[in-house]
Amino acid sequence: MPRAPFQILVVPFRHVGDKLEFAVLRRKDMNVWQTVAGGGEDNETPEQAALREASEELGLDHPGPIYPLQATASVPARFFADGIHWPAGTYVVPEYAFAIDLTGIEASISHEHTALEWRDYDTAHEVLRFDSNRTALGELHERLLAVDLPHPIK
Repeated sequence: MPRAPFQILVVPFRHVGDKLEFAVLRRKDMNVWQTVAGGGEDNETPEQAALREASEELGLDHPGPIYPLQATASVPARFFADGIHWPAGTYVVPEYAFAIDLTGIEASISHEHTALEWRDYDTAHEVLRFDSNRTALGELHERLLAVDLPHPIK
């Protein structure tokens, strides 16, 4: 079954003492830094895809809480091979952003990445390649500073 016509991204974060850290992953195929990203499979919702992708890309047996973010973006459909299976006239797909709390949870990388690094906000923001990743990171950072995370999905 082709992937669903939407994209998700998940920004991993953790508290280390009184500091915040954010995980960035280096994509193997493009050699760029990004957050967790992927698409829906079968009849998944964006929330279900976010949970699955976070588990797969971060090597998690049981993912921590996933929080929906307000950040959204659009990705040109031509970037996805499965786009040929989508309805005619699908030129862009929505990208939904989430955050995952990995405080006290060990993460590892999948075969899709060559590195995972924990960084402070400024250095994470600096290395991320895609604007949508930087926007979601910025929203998450502001929410964490304001102690204003939405209710978790899980």
